[in-house]
Amino acid sequence: MNIKFNSNLLNANFFLVVLFIIYLLGLVLGPLLVNIFIVSLFIIFVQNIKQNKLYLFRNFDLSIKLQIFFFIYLIFNSYFVGNDTSLFYKSLLYFRFFLIAFIISNIINFKFNTLEYISLAFLVFSLLLGIDIFYQYINGYDFFGFKPGICVYPGGTAHFDPKNCERFSGFFGKELIAGNFLATYGLLFLYLFYSRLNQIKYINLISLVSLIIIVLAVILSGERNSVIALLIIFIFNIIFNNKVRKKLLYISSLFIIIFSILFASVSNVKYRYFDWPKEHLESMKSYGAKKFLDTSWGSHYITAYEIFLDNKILGSGFKSFRNECRDSRYDYKKLNTKYNLNMVASGCSSHPHNFYLELLSELGLVGFISFLLILYFTLFYPFIRNFKYVRNESEIIILLSIILTYIFPFKPTGSFSSSVFSTNLWFFIGFYLYFMNNLKNKTKKNK
Repeated sequence: MNIKFNSNLLNANFFLVVLFIIYLLGLVLGPLLVNIFIVSLFIIFVQNIKQNKLYLFRNFDLSIKLQIFFFIYLIFNSYFVGNDTSLFYKSLLYFRFFLIAFIISNIINFKFNTLEYISLAFLVFSLLLGIDIFYQYINGYDFFGFKPGICVYPGGTAHFDPKNCERFSGFFGKELIAGNFLATYGLLFLYLFYSRLNQIKYINLISLVSLIIIVLAVILSGERNSVIALLIIFIFNIIFNNKVRKKLLYISSLFIIIFSILFASVSNVKYRYFDWPKEHLESMKSYGAKKFLDTSWGSHYITAYEIFLDNKILGSGFKSFRNECRDSRYDYKKLNTKYNLNMVASGCSSHPHNFYLELLSELGLVGFISFLLILYFTLFYPFIRNFKYVRNESEIIILLSIILTYIFPFKPTGSFSSSVFSTNLWFFIGFYLYFMNNLKNKTKKNK
């Protein structure tokens, strides 16, 4: 392959490149490396304050003021509403997620070709992960010896067959999140690679093959949420993204064909995405929409809603759902009677698997409205206000579509207070605001 680089390609901030690679590896190897990434960002943050003490005050827009209010409320809520002292200290650390977005968007300078190298690193990682998932699907273990998850053994445990497994996560191992990584990080950095490294020969072919690998791996991973995420990203960009609309329409048609072939010929793909959900819903005794409420997800949602009804203003306390749901008031048998349902198991869990209901139940209307205002003024207000310019900025639209996969209200989500969910969300928000700030600078120059 003949690859020609610009003479300035080696002009990059390799400290930042290494820092983001550490973050990337931390997503697989554990929170230690992610925390090193966050601490390094904080050091960059402090250095910038020392260099210019007024820097922060010039950047205190309404969204940041709302973030500060929410953070203070979180501390108040965990101390005065919650009963667990250890959660008070955890609430103090929540502001690090806001800082990730602020530092990436306002302080870090991806000058020269720094972002190109970061994009290349994430893309290569994504392609290796996709290939690893294919290998795991074919052989029953990946290159590092990790086996798939959610398997059945019709012939006994000695007769292991990957075709009887539902989840494939490659070198993420027991953390069944490879599909989500590929649908978000993989797609984003593939596009940044495609749009910025256009000096590479056969860039269109390389990008198309990479996209096929990523999407196929997402489907094989068995993560239904990640397939929903793909749909959200594709549909949102077809509607709003002028630059890639036509290509996405052709690519979407290709993937409908690919998914149909997989659905028809690969039994565990068909079972994961169609047979099991259909059988599961049909096994529920209620009728119509109530069938969904009888499922484990529905029971979480009903329990969270009941906790909210009892604690409307301030909620039951930060990270309290896991304890509050054990109260006899929220016994699923009582809830069955109240709502005329047929739930067969408790709705108790570490969180209700929908962060809107988690905010309502744990932080009440004050926390819920505050967080919604943060999302509106951080994400949607700049998008709406600058739409005539944004529609020609593919990076902004793709990033917003990825963020929507995390905050889309009608699908299960991670906990808003968990490190994994919040780090991912605010990482992408940081890049979104970075490109939005670049757009503002462009429009000022044009004016």
